[in-house]
Amino acid sequence: MFKNTIIDSVLLIVLCIVQQYAVSRLVIFGVLPDIVTVYIAFSAIRYGQKQGTTYGFIAGLATGVLSGNMGIETLSKTIEGFVAGYFHIPETSHASALQKKQMFYKGVLLASLVGRTLYTLMINVLSLPTTWHIIYSIGVATLFTMIVAVFAYQLFFKKILVNN
Repeated sequence: MFKNTIIDSVLLIVLCIVQQYAVSRLVIFGVLPDIVTVYIAFSAIRYGQKQGTTYGFIAGLATGVLSGNMGIETLSKTIEGFVAGYFHIPETSHASALQKKQMFYKGVLLASLVGRTLYTLMINVLSLPTTWHIIYSIGVATLFTMIVAVFAYQLFFKKILVNN
């Protein structure tokens, strides 16, 4: 378990760097997908709420240091891990592959919605954005994150969750 934690933490830091310096260049309609949220949700679903919250905290610190929004990033990513942990699939679970897939997508969706909402409300506190701007930035960002989640699930996470 300790070896997995070290590997997952290093992978998480690498994903934070990729998010900041590569994915951030993929701005579409003013928002970007969040690969870190997808991985935080995956970790929370696989290992549980406590581990997901911890990974969220680590990811929030890393992305916060890289982006300059340390407090907001740390809080939103920590809460993302906590929320996704509600969809934890224990190793002893007899859930079907379809049920595991649905739990993964639900976890990513809810984590992304909660994290994006919190981030959007806190980052623009002084500019008082309109309701349309808030709904737009949360909705489109969550949609892009879900598209990344579908690809990540099909390419990487499916084997891990189904064999778990």
